[in-house]
Amino acid sequence: MYTTLQAGLIGAALLIVIHSTFIGADTLTREDAVRLALERNPEVIAARKEWDAAQARTVQARALPDPELKLEFEELPGVFSTGAFGERNIGLTQRIEFPAKWWLRNRAAGQRADAIRMSAYEVTRLAVSARTKTTFDRVLAGRKILTYADENLKLTRDFLAKARVRFEAGDVSRLEVLRAEVEVGRAENQVTVAENVIFVARVELNALLAQDIQKETELVGDLDGRSGGLQLESLKKRALENRPDLKGAGLRLAGAQSVRSVAVSSIWPDLNLGIFRQTFAGPNGRTSFWRTSFGLEVPLWAMFRQRGEIAEAGAEVAKAASEEAAVRFQVHLDVEVAFRTVKAAEDQVDLFRDRVLPVAEQAYDIASRSYREGKASYLDLLEARRTLTESRIEYAEALFHYRVSLTRLEQAVGGSL
Repeated sequence: MYTTLQAGLIGAALLIVIHSTFIGADTLTREDAVRLALERNPEVIAARKEWDAAQARTVQARALPDPELKLEFEELPGVFSTGAFGERNIGLTQRIEFPAKWWLRNRAAGQRADAIRMSAYEVTRLAVSARTKTTFDRVLAGRKILTYADENLKLTRDFLAKARVRFEAGDVSRLEVLRAEVEVGRAENQVTVAENVIFVARVELNALLAQDIQKETELVGDLDGRSGGLQLESLKKRALENRPDLKGAGLRLAGAQSVRSVAVSSIWPDLNLGIFRQTFAGPNGRTSFWRTSFGLEVPLWAMFRQRGEIAEAGAEVAKAASEEAAVRFQVHLDVEVAFRTVKAAEDQVDLFRDRVLPVAEQAYDIASRSYREGKASYLDLLEARRTLTESRIEYAEALFHYRVSLTRLEQAVGGSL
């Protein structure tokens, strides 16, 4: 009666502790983690600001050159006797570019801004999203491994206790007890390693989410689930359409071509417009008139400055074209490698689930039954248990690597599968 009451009190106390621990605690799914990372991560914010700066430069590109205010005094009796002028001119001069130059320069600035959006901002978002998913999955896999390690530790301690009892009874040798103690030490080490992996992954996840690294959050999810039928050629096609670094390279090429067009258009003359108020001081008082001036900038030295600018812009176009081709080849390579890695990881998961784990569980059941019947030694049972635990841990690692390979395939394709 006392034992039942004590067990009931202990169970109630555990429920209270668990409830007080998790009531109101933050829960986080994989999708929530990615969303928060994309909102808060400093790398994403910095990349966004880089894009904002590029957009601001497009506004600058639309502006005309600053006008020049001129004030002239003539026929002065002294250098600073401006009040006794014979003639005064007040006016503004404005340089007006050839319209095609302004339009091309503005287009080039917009293309450069769009290229930075893709190659900096969107690429960073894709990378941070992949790292967040991988770290989240590392925690989930670590929890599975810790569960298996804890079970193994409990059994090895139980085996050790039984081995000591049998040793004291004279049924086994001291060597068997020592071997059991070694297995307990190994099991304790497995638990320590699993706990450390979970701790490090949680800290990394908090850092990615830009929150207190010691914050405790309950992660919700599991490692199960398949991606469905994946076709390599379809994935390559999607990657060529979606990869932000490839889009950025294409926009950089277009921007370089626009800059070359600006350089070519520099041989077209620009207009200088001036409007002045002209005042004369005469015997009968001061008389004012309006004066308008027009001037064209003649590209007299086009064989030097403009020719050099055109050659430089042409070299930049060739460079951008080569970079775009290199990124295109890299996209094909990334998808090919990621796809093959997913297939290999998928085969490994199937192997453990369909063959390795069932055999290991069957071997442990047979060893347990034989041990109870006295047909197998303690070492046989311990070896079967160790094989089962290691197989379960390897299966959890295989699930984790499969999820990692899917995440890398998503990154290679440029978006969710």
